[in-house]
Amino acid sequence: MRFIRSSLLIAVVLAFVLRAPASAATGIEVTRATLPNGLRIVVLRDRLAPVVTTWLNLEAGSDDEAFTGLAHAQEHMFYRGSKTLGGAAADEIAGFTGDQDNADTQAQITQYFHLVPAPDLALALQLDASRFTGILDAQSDWNEERGAILQEVTRDDGDANNRLTTKILAHVLAGTPYADDGLGTIRSFTKQIEAPQLHAFYDTWYHPNDAIYVIAGNVDPQATIAAVRRYLGPIPAANLPAHTFGHLAPLRPATFSDTSDQSNVEAEIAYRYPGYRDASYAASVILADVLNSQRGTLFGLVAAGKAQAVEADASEWPTAGLLQIVSRVAIGTKPQVAIADLETVIANDRAHGVPPALVTAAKERERERVRTAASNVLELASTWSETLATEGRTPQEDAALIAAVTPADVDAVARIYLQPSTVTVAYAIPKNGGAEARGATAAIDENAKKPSPTVVRLPAWAETALHHLAPPERTIAPTTFVLGNGLHVVVQPERASPSVAVNGTVLHDPGLEEPALQTGVQSVLDALLPYGTTTSSRDAYVARLDAISATVKNGFDFTLDVPSSRFERGMALLAEDELHPALDAKSFAIVKASRVAALAGDANNPDHLAQIASADDLYPAGDPERRFATERSVDALTLAGVRAAYALAFRPDLATISIVGDVTPAGARRIAQRYFGGWRAAGARPDVFPMPVRNNAAARVDIPATGRIQDTVHLAQTVPLGLADPDVAPLQVANTVLSGDFSSLLIRDMRVTTGYVYFVGTNLNRGHARSTFDVRYGCAPENFAKAESVLERVLVRLQTTTLDPERVLRAKSRLLSTVALEAASYDGLAARLTVNVAHGFPATYDDTLAARELAATPQEIRVAMARWIRPHAFVRTIEGPAPR
Repeated sequence: MRFIRSSLLIAVVLAFVLRAPASAATGIEVTRATLPNGLRIVVLRDRLAPVVTTWLNLEAGSDDEAFTGLAHAQEHMFYRGSKTLGGAAADEIAGFTGDQDNADTQAQITQYFHLVPAPDLALALQLDASRFTGILDAQSDWNEERGAILQEVTRDDGDANNRLTTKILAHVLAGTPYADDGLGTIRSFTKQIEAPQLHAFYDTWYHPNDAIYVIAGNVDPQATIAAVRRYLGPIPAANLPAHTFGHLAPLRPATFSDTSDQSNVEAEIAYRYPGYRDASYAASVILADVLNSQRGTLFGLVAAGKAQAVEADASEWPTAGLLQIVSRVAIGTKPQVAIADLETVIANDRAHGVPPALVTAAKERERERVRTAASNVLELASTWSETLATEGRTPQEDAALIAAVTPADVDAVARIYLQPSTVTVAYAIPKNGGAEARGATAAIDENAKKPSPTVVRLPAWAETALHHLAPPERTIAPTTFVLGNGLHVVVQPERASPSVAVNGTVLHDPGLEEPALQTGVQSVLDALLPYGTTTSSRDAYVARLDAISATVKNGFDFTLDVPSSRFERGMALLAEDELHPALDAKSFAIVKASRVAALAGDANNPDHLAQIASADDLYPAGDPERRFATERSVDALTLAGVRAAYALAFRPDLATISIVGDVTPAGARRIAQRYFGGWRAAGARPDVFPMPVRNNAAARVDIPATGRIQDTVHLAQTVPLGLADPDVAPLQVANTVLSGDFSSLLIRDMRVTTGYVYFVGTNLNRGHARSTFDVRYGCAPENFAKAESVLERVLVRLQTTTLDPERVLRAKSRLLSTVALEAASYDGLAARLTVNVAHGFPATYDDTLAARELAATPQEIRVAMARWIRPHAFVRTIEGPAPR
């Protein structure tokens, strides 16, 4: 039970600091403090990269609201400005620091997080401090934000899976606040929530003694705590009301159904599950892990061809939880058959117990996840935030609970909670089939709000930070070498975590490489690789991965995550599958049948139809981008054809492997040579880079989507621009000016000030010799013409008017910061190195591009936009209701 906390009591408690030495096992130094106002601080010193992430965890969420969606609405309004800092200025500060800021509302907590370069920590703290006191919650701001949040609601309401989950929650957790997902409804946002309700919620819960500040990154703990004390220490504490948990209603069986716009049938069984406070919580975590094991009986449905995918997802609250087991099966399959398969598997596990070996493997993986947490700064802070703010425990305390779990404990959870007599069943059946329609290529609304070119003024403390721009400090020094067979290898030693991340790719292009009558062969090959090797069955191979707590993704793009003490064994297993896949007849038949079934579902799937329509309008007849696999083409494939495709495409002179973590260049080279050095290529190297194409003409296709309330709009155009073109740098700056953060032009004008869309993003998709420029957004059908009008005006302005130097400076700052932020995890850094080297650039090419971006002038940006971007020549695909 949580008691009311007294501000008087907190006021007389002195701030204290507890510092733990860096753990040799994890490399993380944990320092904890509590300020006199009750704010609890946890600093996790992780030396991985020059970045820091701050997570402000408010211990109030949707469980504490008077109207559904109130906590969610206040989360949105947190960014709309305070008495000391306007919302637009705050967005600009977050933008130029490259801040990957976001927030989420859960049942018990509301989280606000930043990820910024370490030197910008003070800016992030000042942003939070300004919002954590004197929030405006102005009615005029809510009137604008309401439009955006309603777009979010209609987007989720238009998704059958979300609709089913809402019904499952309300049924399984009836009697508790957890039964409401907290998203909110059209009614609550338009009829119940206004400025007074927002103020009341903020004034009740938004106080420092109701928050935990988790800060992780390459920062000095004592200096960080001092900075938090400086900016948030003066905020007073307050009396807090008690939280309520309700009383679970007796559970009874139920069935829910819906229609969807997906390519497959989704069938689900759901059970009430232990909560955080339950004595069997740790065992329930392991049971969920076992159910998701690729050696488990649930995945056996996929391996046997009875399902396209199966997953078990557990959600927990203090006094209860929810376990959802979802199977996706081929279109045309009766959902009752898929549900019966799931119930048979669960009944077997309840009757005979789960395999003890899988319990051991799951426990070891959970232990390693905590031990190697420093390899990802964001995940480190997120994990500590979730466990502290929701469970009241540290990850290490959770790990200790899990270490004590026995197979008997796991079996007991299965017997007690996975009850067939109270199971909740749900399914969604695809119901697509509306014919696509060609429409007008443009839809302009002259009454749409016109964009404002104003550059928001910043406070002096932010201006000082902005006007000291320089290319980011290089914190990596990768070693690159080429094996005798042509394989490129990049090694970046890191000591933040006792783990290693490997990222690799084999360059390929199905449209260029696949024989004319074998379209889809590479997709079947890619899916077939995880089905065992020439010396190990699939189950045996996964068992060997489990034995070293390694995770492998196989295929043209492959990864390995493994404890550094087992790195060589992990590389041996990775190479075994990539270089010696079984490609056997039985597995081929299963994978081919599954792929044929998936393509049958795609035949009327809106997303797939949109891809085809866009490619057909963007590229000329015969272009490799217009080749799409079909049921017929895949059904005609032979095992011999798949093996021939492997021999053609999987070759070392098209491959790159990046290794990041607790290794040495010499050791990594020895291991790469030992396990990949014998890889040989046969025949001439195939062409994997399409040639440039002409500019496309404008076009528009409307594609109906069953159940969707909101339109998903994709605009694309070809850009005959290569990776090395000098205009890449100014176009990257322009793209950052357009979208990427809440200070950017399109997000500000299409979302923040008008509410026309919920999201909007632009992207220059750079290819070797050809590129595309894309815009994506989601909007209500009645907002389509208004959103298009704003978009076109902004693009034309960037081509005809030289941008304000201050706006360009802020965009450059964001781009420079991004270079550092992408190194915030072993996996992210490895992926970045692989992309650079695979396309013929130095491993540290990001630094070179950053310097070019910094040098780009406003005039060069305008000229590049005018040279390459054509505002009136987009290919538009619109999924959902017809725009009006």
